[in-house]
Amino acid sequence: MLAQRAEGSSSITQNNYASCKQRLLDVIERCRGIGLDVSDSEQNALLADLRQEFEAAVKAALEREEQARIKAQIREEQLRDREIQRELKQLEREREAIKGALESALKAAHGQYSEEVARLQQRLAEAEARTQRAVSQAQLTKAGFLYVISNIGSFGDSVFKVGMTRRLEPFDRVRELGDASVPFPFDVHMMISCENAPALENTLHRALHKMRLNKVNPRKEFFKVDLDLIAKIVMEHHGEIEYRVDPEALEYRQSLSMSDDDMEYIEHVFDESEEDEGVTIE
Repeated sequence: MLAQRAEGSSSITQNNYASCKQRLLDVIERCRGIGLDVSDSEQNALLADLRQEFEAAVKAALEREEQARIKAQIREEQLRDREIQRELKQLEREREAIKGALESALKAAHGQYSEEVARLQQRLAEAEARTQRAVSQAQLTKAGFLYVISNIGSFGDSVFKVGMTRRLEPFDRVRELGDASVPFPFDVHMMISCENAPALENTLHRALHKMRLNKVNPRKEFFKVDLDLIAKIVMEHHGEIEYRVDPEALEYRQSLSMSDDDMEYIEHVFDESEEDEGVTIE
């Protein structure tokens, strides 16, 4: 039994406590079935050892995940900073172009009011306001977007991913999530701009904890839940929001109804396009 127990404990991870516990209990019962005396205190001691090993495995896994999270956060913040700098440069070029056009319009109008001057002044004010918003966004390190997305073709109905991003273009993050790891794109139900996106995300994750799809790894962000409940929690902590109830799931629905002829035609078009572009499929 001890040999079997050692073999079982060596394979414990942060994701298999329940199966390891059941395997241990099965071993104990088999030992008792062949006449070996395993007292309740010995069983409790073995279970306590298993819990300690599981806690150590979880701690090690969380440390690895935390390091990965920090690296990912750094990468995302660097990407966000680059996006902000690109936007600021673009806005600066736009402002300079508008200012030049405004100066020319003022000269042509001899300093008098004209519709063109008024239009350019309005455009300049809007460009300066956008610049100020971009600068403010850069200064708010916790500002970002909380998103609620679904993918019924991949996960079924009433399964939602609740996450956050600091991207200036948050839908880029949604497109990335649906690029290669799942068969269909995600549908966006909520995209909420907030000053403290991590706090709102954490509030939702805690409130929906018992509804997690993956119950052994709380780092996963998928929940089997009614969308109205998510909206209620968000409104309690953030205020009124607009959200989309029904997913479009366009590619999934088209896949369900597509004929074999259409499927072959689409595959043919993709194959020809890849050949034209010199793409090699392994």
